Parts: sequence; structure tokens; C-alpha cells
Amino acid sequence: MAFADELVNIKAIFTSLIEALELSDPYTRGHSERVGSLSVALGLELGLTTRELEVLKDAGALHDIGKIGVSKDLLNKPGRLTEVEFDEVKRHVIYGFNILKPLDQPELLDITLLHHERIDGRGYPYGRSDLPILVRVAQIADVWDALTSNRPYRDAMTFAKARELMGGNENTFGFDPMLLESFLRLTRFIFPEGDCDPDEMSRILDEIAGLNLSEDLAPTSTTLRA
Repeated sequence: MAFADELVNIKAIFTSLIEALELSDPYTRGHSERVGSLSVALGLELGLTTRELEVLKDAGALHDIGKIGVSKDLLNKPGRLTEVEFDEVKRHVIYGFNILKPLDQPELLDITLLHHERIDGRGYPYGRSDLPILVRVAQIADVWDALTSNRPYRDAMTFAKARELMGGNENTFGFDPMLLESFLRLTRFIFPEGDCDPDEMSRILDEIAGLNLSEDLAPTSTTLRA
């Protein structure tokens, strides 16, 4: 069997694991797919290469796979986590990195391991601030979807509230300011301030997720790598 075929089969297995995780956790169902779609949308806005967009799409599906190793009771706890409990939840990035090692894709592994880091060095697991651009893209999409989705401990925020929180002067989440500006501008187009048809929103994200990136797109510039 060719290496490319083996890689496809491995990815299919991991995607099945994510689906199993989401079936057991209704609050994160669809989260991985939406993060991939939003990451690709921001990547297109930034002019990332086709290969980089493919990595973002795969990472969306797989970035939280390490939660398979975290207790469902912790993932679905309605109240505030204790410090010990939160330390265990934070280990999902390490679990995910170890699960995905056989794929031997450094950029995908970076996103899985580092998507909760911050450019101010206050994230986890290592407190790194020198984050690759694909990590910086994926972490913005990840937080947006988390804020605008129902979770055990709170209801979904409105799009306007999520934009206000993410775009505040204090940079609450430690995002790359230039990438965040591009993302928030993009969300104003995809997710309007007023009432929005959920079916239309899903259609837009499905179109992004369903793109054949190697054939349909040919971005060439990567002007925001600094």
C-alpha cells in the first residue's frame, strides 16, 4: 500500500475517534468540523497556501482528539473546575499530540499541542509565545466556536458579544492582533449582527469545509507571517 493511502486510512481512523468523542459529548458535537472550516476561511483571507489550508482543515478535525483521554465527567461538568480538574483537562493537548504522532505531520502536531498557548506566553502546556502562524489561526477559530456554542457551564454567546469579548483592548485570549482583526472582519460578513438564518450559516461553513483545496483554490501569498 502506498504511503499516501496509509495516511488517508490513519486519518480516517482518527476522524472516527473524534466522532466517537463527540457522540459521547453533545456540547462539543460539530466543534471540530466548525473549527476546521473557520480556520480555512481565515486562511483564505490571509492568502495562505493550498497545503497550509489542508493542514488547517485536518487540524480542525483532530485538534481535540486528546479529550478521549479525559474523563467525561470533567468535560461535561456544569460548574467551575477545581485547579486539579483543570490541570487534567489541560493534558488533552499532550494526549492528542501523542495520539497523532504516527501521522508525522509537524504542523498538524503543532496545532494539536499548542492551540491553547498565547502570544503573551500565558497559555499552556509550555507557556510559549513563539507560535507558528497556523497555530495562531486555529486558536482564534477554536475560541470563536467555543464562545458561540452551548457548553455545560454556560449558554452560547451572541456573535456580537463574542466579537466584543475577543476584540477588546485587553486581548483577553492572547491572540495575534493582526490575525484577530482579519478574523473579526470576516465574521461580520459570515455572521451578521442581527438575526441570522442557521441554515445559511451552516451552508457557508459546509461549503468551506467541502472545498477540494488542491483543485478549487490557488492562494499564493503569505503576507502575515511575522
